[in-house]
Amino acid sequence: MTKVNLISLQKTYHGQPDLVLKNFSLSVDDGEMVALLGPSGSGKSTLLKLITGIEHPDSGDIQFDGSSIVNVDPNKRGAVLMFQKSYLFPFLNVEDNIGFGLKVQGASSQTICAEVKRMLDLIGLPGIEKRNPGQLSGGEGQRVALARALVTNPKLLLLDEPLSSLDTSVRINLQEAIRKIQHELGVTTIFVTHDLGEAMAMSDRMALLLDGEIVAVDKPDALFHHPRSVAAAKFMGVSTFLNGDQLKVQNEAGCSSEKIFAIRPEHIRVQKDGCENSMPGVVSGCVFRGEYVEYQVTACEITVRARMPMPAPMFLNGERVFVKFPQEHLFEVNSAR
Repeated sequence: MTKVNLISLQKTYHGQPDLVLKNFSLSVDDGEMVALLGPSGSGKSTLLKLITGIEHPDSGDIQFDGSSIVNVDPNKRGAVLMFQKSYLFPFLNVEDNIGFGLKVQGASSQTICAEVKRMLDLIGLPGIEKRNPGQLSGGEGQRVALARALVTNPKLLLLDEPLSSLDTSVRINLQEAIRKIQHELGVTTIFVTHDLGEAMAMSDRMALLLDGEIVAVDKPDALFHHPRSVAAAKFMGVSTFLNGDQLKVQNEAGCSSEKIFAIRPEHIRVQKDGCENSMPGVVSGCVFRGEYVEYQVTACEITVRARMPMPAPMFLNGERVFVKFPQEHLFEVNSAR
C-alpha cells in the first residue's frame, strides 16, 4: 500500500496564462479512496496526468511513501489510470487484455493465467477468458479494464470518471463492485468525478476542486451536511444563504448580521403558518417528484428552493406561504474559499 502526498502543485499549459492547478495540496493515506470532485475544467484530469507522468508540474512535488516521483519515468511510477472508456485492445481476448501488463513485465504464462483467473473472480466475471471485447457489455468492459489495471498490483489506482458513460443501474452496480474490490485489495485510490452522489457512495473522503484549488476536504457525510464555505456549499447542492440578522440563531457569540448561514433544501419547510425563523413568501413553483415535492418560493427578495418528503402539501403558484428554517439544521459558512 502507498501513502500519496501532492504538495503545492502548480500547472499551466502553453499559450494559456491562467493556472490550471493553483498550489494544489492533498494527502491520501494507505489504502484510502479519495474522490476528487469538481466541475468540468476544474483541473481534475490535469492532476491525474501529473501523477502518471503524462504532464510535468511547473512547481510542487508528488511523493509516494515520502519519495518524490516527479523525475521518475511514467512506466516506473506504479500508478495506473483507468479511463472513462475501457479502451480494451480489440484484437486481444479478455485473458490477453488483462494479462497484457504482466506479459510486458516478463511474467510466466502460468503466472499470467493464474492472475487472470484471480482477477476475473474478483470482478465477478469468471469464465470469460476467451471472449473478445466486442462481445462484452459496457459494464463488463469496464470491469475487465479494472482487472487489467489491478493485475500488476499498482501502488496507486487512478480512476478518471470510469462510470460516466454507463446506464444508471449498471453504474450503481459498478460503484458497489469497485468499492468492494478496492477495500479487498487495499489499493490506494484517487477517484475523479463530477457526480456528487457517486463521490459520496464510493469514497472515504471527498476533496472538492474548484478553478484549480482545493476548497474543501472531508468525509462525505460531513462535507454534504456542513460544508464550510459558500463555494463548497453551492457545489453540495445548497442554494439558500441567509444573513445573521434574518434569523434568530442562538450561539455563544450571538447572531451577528455579518455571519452567513446556510441550510440544505431538504431541511427547509414550506407551510401556511408563520413561526420563529420563518419568512413570508410567495410560491413561484411547486413540482411533484415522486418521493418528494420541490418548491420554489420568493421570500424577502431571495429565492428559496426546498424539498419536502411525501406526504407534502401542494401549493398553487402565487399562493402566500411561510418558509421555515429550523435552527438545528442551520450551519455557518464563510464567504471565502
